Amino acid sequence: MTADNRPRRHRRVAEKEFIAMLAAISAMTALGIDMALPAFTDMRVGLGLAADSPRVALTVTLYFLGLAGAQLLYGPFTDRFGRKPVLYAGFGLYALGALGSAVAPTFAVLIASRFLWGVGAAGPRALTLAIGRDLFEGDRLARIMAVVASVFMVVPAFAPLLGQAVLNLSSWRWVMAAPAAVTLLLAVWLIRLPETLPAHRRRPLTLGRTRQAIAAVFTSKVTTASALAVMFDFGSFAAFLGSIQLIFDDVYHRGDQFAYYFAGMSVIMGAVIFAGSRQVKKVGADRVIMMTLPTAVVLSIGLALWSWQSGGRPSFLIWFALITVINSLRTLANPLIQAQAMQPMGDLAGTAAAVIGTITMGGGAILASFVDRAIAGSVTPLVVSYAGYGVIGLAFALWARRHRSTSI
Repeated sequence: MTADNRPRRHRRVAEKEFIAMLAAISAMTALGIDMALPAFTDMRVGLGLAADSPRVALTVTLYFLGLAGAQLLYGPFTDRFGRKPVLYAGFGLYALGALGSAVAPTFAVLIASRFLWGVGAAGPRALTLAIGRDLFEGDRLARIMAVVASVFMVVPAFAPLLGQAVLNLSSWRWVMAAPAAVTLLLAVWLIRLPETLPAHRRRPLTLGRTRQAIAAVFTSKVTTASALAVMFDFGSFAAFLGSIQLIFDDVYHRGDQFAYYFAGMSVIMGAVIFAGSRQVKKVGADRVIMMTLPTAVVLSIGLALWSWQSGGRPSFLIWFALITVINSLRTLANPLIQAQAMQPMGDLAGTAAAVIGTITMGGGAILASFVDRAIAGSVTPLVVSYAGYGVIGLAFALWARRHRSTSI
């Protein structure tokens, strides 16, 4: 019985609301990053860092490391106990990390709290993909995840504006505390979300069975290659998130305009992803991936060459327009590739989603850390990472495509 023919336990929640729930769960990951971006300058001052210190990017990197590493813990637990109990456990850790960041007396305590915050966010991040795979497969899953991603982009559009509004009224500490309140509201709404993993499909929580499930992920060439493709794409995007506020402030001296430009970029990205999700229904996920990824790589190479020739400070408006197009194309491809990675993993959805998340976000955060520390008065390190990581990611996507075609 295919996923599309299984009894639909979520029918008591309309499909549009179900997609909105998945998007809201996924959006908690972005809220923990994007709402804090306008507060970076005040955080440097409040914690005694230099005005142009790139160390504040560690608050993003540590968050991603916690997000990546903890997913391996959530995966086996959610395959054993179901999706909702583990989801709520993640919400609890998420709120604790947010409150710890809000009261942090030193930068060391702040980044430790951000790591815990990321550990909490790992639950919602892994479970979004697992819940989707419980109910859908193939291009249907790819389209659902693309729609989720398009709604998810509303958070980057408005979270910096919300963060800036809170910052205008109080301090950066309240910006850190606000996501804890949002988590509480979401937890109340998700009472309506049914459990998508019935008891008869749950797996025993033993070391041997967990090791077997993880090994199954790595022995699937389609899943592994797809995860590595997303990892390299995410590496450059994580570097973008960690350095974009500094680029606006230090390179282009437009720090006061950051939240508005970032919101505009997010709206455009969401629109592109939504339009792409409709194309998936018409031509299939594979064709959409093969149209978007190579285009993004070519544009990234051209942007890197232009930045190098202009001394690391190309024309702001053209640079911003190009980076928006590149981000839109790559962010459209990501959920489609992740859906393809999950295709062979139907009975191991929780563990597989966790392993994929660990590979993509953990490896991506490490790749981003090499770029973050190089940002100093120039956009060249960032756009070079887009070009270099993009080429490698495309190679893995093509490798996954070749193995997927031979297994059909």
